[in-house]
Amino acid sequence: MISTSNFEAQRLRVFAVGVALGLLSFIATVSSLIQYPDSSSTRVFLTFLLAGISAGSLSFFSIRWSKIPKVTKASEIFSISVVSVIFFIVSSAIVYLIAGIVSTLDAAIWEASAGITTTAVSGLEPNSLASSVHIFRSLTQWVGGFCTLCLVFVATPISSRDDIASSGYAEKIFSRSIRQRLNELTSLYLSITIVIFLGYFLAGMGAFDAICHSFTTSSTGGLSTRALSIGSFDSPAIEWVATIGMLVGGLNLGILWLVWKRKFTDIRKNSELRLYLVILVISTCIFWWKLDTGFAVVTEIRNAFFVAASLLSTTGYVNMGWEFTSGMSAVALLILAIGGMAGSTGGGFGVHRLLEIIKYLRRELTLSYRPSAVRAIKVSGEEIEQRELDKLHGYTATFIFIVAGGAFLLSLASQHLNLADSIGLALSSFVTSGPGLTTATSVGVEHNAVSNIVLSSLMVIGRLSIFPIAYVVLFSTRNLRLGLFGFRRKTVID
Repeated sequence: MISTSNFEAQRLRVFAVGVALGLLSFIATVSSLIQYPDSSSTRVFLTFLLAGISAGSLSFFSIRWSKIPKVTKASEIFSISVVSVIFFIVSSAIVYLIAGIVSTLDAAIWEASAGITTTAVSGLEPNSLASSVHIFRSLTQWVGGFCTLCLVFVATPISSRDDIASSGYAEKIFSRSIRQRLNELTSLYLSITIVIFLGYFLAGMGAFDAICHSFTTSSTGGLSTRALSIGSFDSPAIEWVATIGMLVGGLNLGILWLVWKRKFTDIRKNSELRLYLVILVISTCIFWWKLDTGFAVVTEIRNAFFVAASLLSTTGYVNMGWEFTSGMSAVALLILAIGGMAGSTGGGFGVHRLLEIIKYLRRELTLSYRPSAVRAIKVSGEEIEQRELDKLHGYTATFIFIVAGGAFLLSLASQHLNLADSIGLALSSFVTSGPGLTTATSVGVEHNAVSNIVLSSLMVIGRLSIFPIAYVVLFSTRNLRLGLFGFRRKTVID
């Protein structure tokens, strides 16, 4: 006889699988309609069409059976997120294989992981891909960005406000009703995408390219229809649109909602936004100073601004190549590691966490010469509790450990990567940016099976965040351990 707790756990898993299949069905169906079959894309067309129909049918029955379970715990949110992403990656990888887009399972998993995690890495040659494949990849990143925002602003606040730093924005900025909040989030995300599309189109980009790049810009995904990314268009106007779009993608979506509501006073009080802009300005100045390309001053400033925006937002677009000198590579890695604001589609350590660390260090320095001083740590007027600071310390240590461990594994897996390449590739994958800082780690470069699995794991962990992944892994191993040894299962306290 199945216990009530086990039955509810099964319902959650089935629901998560249904969500993943529903997303795949939507993406595959739209992709199949972009390009009717011809002599070169019949297999791709039929694969996408059948994948859309079959995934949609399975999704319908899965969600109908699970009946959309009521989620009230952080553990349930984490479980649904992890299972959905992993199942989506596996099912998308199967689609890649059947369609003949890739030839090996590890490469398919890598491509699928890059899509849903909004990471600009790929072993495919963009210029040789069918239109439907470009739409499939772009839509996957767009949906991945939207799911990230839903996790932050819709799902997480239901259960806990401590797991993601920006979850508190949800109730303070968006509507309290979950349905209304989801509608507001959807309308805002769609509006951003449409505005970016119009910007690209008016700047001279073709309609199809504009659609694909609007998807990957608004989601800070970074995949392009061209081998040389944005640089292929050789257009200052297009580069400016991409730059502004990337910066918007790196902003907390709550900030954009406040702009829409004309609550400029609340925006001025946001210290995270100020630090985000300060980092952007300083980064632009450094790149302008060091990246002497010999162009006109205006062109060099535009290039520096573009590179800074691409790195800080973790989008990964390229306009002139990312082959920096050793010193500038360190600067680029630092900016890349920081990433965007909390509550954005960007990855990285997060400006919010960096701000907390800065204020924590300032408090500790003050206490060193004024032990009796009492100073609370506040971010945007909100006091940071000691528990949050303890979690921050753990997150920082884990962040460094994962990047170092990933670089170590990549160095062992490939003889063609030196230490700098391994660190750059591990970090860019973990923060969901994508392109490495050298030719050996750029888009279009293939890796071996072990490297692909390591990179895929880094992307998934970086996208879903460290704590949810750690929780699910520890919970699963604990249950497995208890089951193997015949111990009585105990209730896990959230």
